[in-house]
Amino acid sequence: MKLLHPLQLTFLLLALPLTVAAQNNRPAAGTPALPEPPGTARVAENLFMDEAEVANLHWLEYLHFIRRDSALAFYRTQLPDSTGWQPVPDPEQATPPQSYFRAPAYRFHPATGITYEQARAYCHWRSVMVNKGYFQGAEFRKQHPELRDYDVTVEYRLPTEAEWTQAAAGNLPPGPRPFELVQTRSIRKPRPQKLAEYEDLVACLDAQHLAHPATETAYELPYNLRENFYLAGSNQVFYCAPVKEKFPLQSTTIGPPNGFGLQNIIGNVAEMTATKGLAKGGSFKTSVTELKLDSRQAYQGPQNWLGFRCIASVRMTKKAGK
Repeated sequence: MKLLHPLQLTFLLLALPLTVAAQNNRPAAGTPALPEPPGTARVAENLFMDEAEVANLHWLEYLHFIRRDSALAFYRTQLPDSTGWQPVPDPEQATPPQSYFRAPAYRFHPATGITYEQARAYCHWRSVMVNKGYFQGAEFRKQHPELRDYDVTVEYRLPTEAEWTQAAAGNLPPGPRPFELVQTRSIRKPRPQKLAEYEDLVACLDAQHLAHPATETAYELPYNLRENFYLAGSNQVFYCAPVKEKFPLQSTTIGPPNGFGLQNIIGNVAEMTATKGLAKGGSFKTSVTELKLDSRQAYQGPQNWLGFRCIASVRMTKKAGK
């Protein structure tokens, strides 16, 4: 696969982010507004977060550049743990199974098998690349002539637990429906599915030995967790999906966003925080009945259910003599 230039990938696909870092990073009165990196969502003043989890494609990009610019020994330390998933076939091509990380069909699925130290190294590398290739680039200066007298830099990092929780809430209360931990911008109105009309749902309930009166109605949950449906009458949660969709992870760009525009902030993969061993948001292995916004997921080392997204802060300083 031909990897794109970082300006094409890191800046346009990943939705680069910014941190709350010090409140003293607020722009002074009379200075231009802080520029927002492409693809990020502003969650507070000078606090921006990736709209999506870091994907396999972005980690491949990272490896491409550090293999070119760094020692081979360091490059090898940044390879993800590939033992978390069995080799997966490409549903669109008759090719031998590949690792989940490298299979083209999963380019936009979340990067997993990543250690805390690797995630931090990625954030540091990304800061260097964005500052050098984007904020100092001619295109950025052309789009922001008001910043010609300023040096603009950004520093990426893992979010603190408090920052992650603030971003996940989306500045909204929990949703009105059962198990709606975070309100989402509905792509479509939740559709009631009467069991009497959906044999596949009945088959799933039967296979899991769950009671289901014929008059029950099911609703789909908006998150990629252990369960993806609930019964309106009993609040019984369960999982049901076609065989072809059994792979538990989904693309980082699928699913309704929260109030800030963040996708998969709940479920898919749990997300690392700045505290080593502490993740947030739950994953495809987490039951919705056990998850709250303040819930924590502990981890040791790389996991197939663990990923991350970045947060970062922008700093503007007046150029000397300006």
